[in-house]
Amino acid sequence: MDLENIIQDVGDARAAGALKTLLKRFLDPAFGALPKSEIELLLLGALEEVGAISAEPGVYELVSKLRVTRTKARNLIYERELRRLTPAELDSRVRNLLKRPIIQKSGDQFVLEVENPLISDHLRSKIQDLGHVSDGSFSPSIVKLPLDAMVALIEFYIPKDQRDPVKAALVSAGAPDTSFKGVLKAVLKKVAGKVASDTGEALLKNASEYISPIVDAIVTGLTDKIAEVFPAGGGDAG
Repeated sequence: MDLENIIQDVGDARAAGALKTLLKRFLDPAFGALPKSEIELLLLGALEEVGAISAEPGVYELVSKLRVTRTKARNLIYERELRRLTPAELDSRVRNLLKRPIIQKSGDQFVLEVENPLISDHLRSKIQDLGHVSDGSFSPSIVKLPLDAMVALIEFYIPKDQRDPVKAALVSAGAPDTSFKGVLKAVLKKVAGKVASDTGEALLKNASEYISPIVDAIVTGLTDKIAEVFPAGGGDAG
């Protein structure tokens, strides 16, 4: 990290502002009173303020720029986000993740890439609260969800007063007219069957085209889009 060039590029005023904020927080409540972990977070904030790191750095960015281990980088992100993100903001991040899964070829596993460790913990906690399990044994940034867990999460994040219009749009597209959860399950299975490739996974962009409007409860155009995954005549839960 070339701090000299970074400071020159950012300008004296912004650099002075970052230094002022850093010193003010370091001296509160007294010089040397903050623990090492808090000091590291202050320095991380100062680096962000001068543009040395991005506002939401990934693990590799911190590894490469700060020359720390992946474990250290993940811990820094975790502690930093823990102080910044509200439960509502965490829920919003999870909802966004649900819009763009990678789908296993069989259609019974949905893979989410979650680099932010706090969001990953929030996601896993939500899955557990809904009575399901997830698999993160392959990588700490990869969360594998069975179909039923994916369905439960999507249902949870769609407000109750918006579920009936979404269900009606999906049934009109060809989904079997069962419970809301049953309709979602049938649709996700059909989406998986349509976009899964021969390599065993679905293209993220293609899956998102079908799943994103469901998660956002956008009814306009939803019937026509989901009709693409059902055979002529509809009603196939397959």
